[in-house]
Amino acid sequence: MSTSSDTQTTVVKQLPPFLNASFLQRILEENLSDKPIRIDTFNAQLATQPGDNYSSDVFSIVVHYNDCKEIRLVAKVIVDDEMLKCFGESLGTFVKEVNTFRQLLPAFSRIVSGSNAANPVQFGARCFHATRDPTDTIVFEDLKALGYRMPDRTRGGLDLAHCELIMRKIGLFHAASMVYVVSDAFDKQFFAERYSHGMARPGDEVHNNPALAMFNKGLDKFLEVSQEWPELKRSIWLKLQALKPDYTRRLLKSLSPEGPNEEVNFRVLNHGDLWTNNMMFRYDDPANDASVRKVIFVDFQLSSYGSPGLDLVYCLHNCPQFEIRETQTKYLLQLYHQSLREGLSAGGYERSRFPTFADVQKEYERHEFIGLVSVVSMLPIILMERTEGVKLTFENLVNAEDAEKIRDIQYQGKLYRKSVISILEHCDAKGLLD
Repeated sequence: MSTSSDTQTTVVKQLPPFLNASFLQRILEENLSDKPIRIDTFNAQLATQPGDNYSSDVFSIVVHYNDCKEIRLVAKVIVDDEMLKCFGESLGTFVKEVNTFRQLLPAFSRIVSGSNAANPVQFGARCFHATRDPTDTIVFEDLKALGYRMPDRTRGGLDLAHCELIMRKIGLFHAASMVYVVSDAFDKQFFAERYSHGMARPGDEVHNNPALAMFNKGLDKFLEVSQEWPELKRSIWLKLQALKPDYTRRLLKSLSPEGPNEEVNFRVLNHGDLWTNNMMFRYDDPANDASVRKVIFVDFQLSSYGSPGLDLVYCLHNCPQFEIRETQTKYLLQLYHQSLREGLSAGGYERSRFPTFADVQKEYERHEFIGLVSVVSMLPIILMERTEGVKLTFENLVNAEDAEKIRDIQYQGKLYRKSVISILEHCDAKGLLD
């Protein structure tokens, strides 16, 4: 703890020097009606565990100010890693996320909340501040202070109640985006520039895109560890092996939104990375997962404008428990469609242009190759149990010395081996391995 005549501060070792009392004072003066602001004390600590966030360090900050007042904030600071900085810059992630939080999310909330001003739909945290000096940083309200928490990704996925909330919320989010793009507030040029891609740009290759590199290594590792699995059909393994020369092209196509001249049943703004670590839930009883009541999304760095299949396939392969994925996917898509229509109705969208459930199914099928990408690259990470001595970071998943050890643990996990076979058999039946 460092002390001066007017400020007493407790900081953890990892807190960047610029996140100091004067920085916090400026933020509060920008956002609060209390004037002037005097910071009495603040305490900051890392808010996430290794593996919860790969591209940023997230700090929870409790600020005491003006003698008796307190506010809880979260600061998201890009990690000090040249590869990830270059990757983010090439995708324009910072500018995109700041615009989404400051401009789009408030507008989307107004669209679907209608006259219910007392209880508006909230898609993301309130953004208090964003700066690129000295490094890319966004400061939000602390959702944990509002009763939200991240689910435990090591429990084998989310149950039906959690998945229902996700489908309802993403349905409203997609609906709001559809209303927004036909409104006077819509900036077509900005959308075309900033939301034309998600985690990869057309022409990206393994050597210049860490995400593509991670996905490719996932397929290589799966082929290595599964070669002698008795439960995996030999024909499927051989098809996966034969897929390798064309895998990068196909995964890039599946992860990319459609161009403006491509025919799509309907287009939405996709969250772009809709998996368990990018959502938080609120519970009536924080100790009881069965009491889940609300969901809110975080991390809008990879949002893109295109087919809703991008979000739907990615989410419904990466988030649910095995039994939910096996038996409830159609029901969850129906729930999404119902929520989509409710959001469009609330926003005054022309009813004759409402997407049908058949449209939803077609867009899901359009991007179903994402399911294969998920099963060989994402699910091993998601279903990995926390292991002592193993640091799960993006860098380690791509090129660190202990990457092989991590992958061995991931791909031999019981939950993973239980989940992977049925998804691969479904992909094979749909012709996705051919």
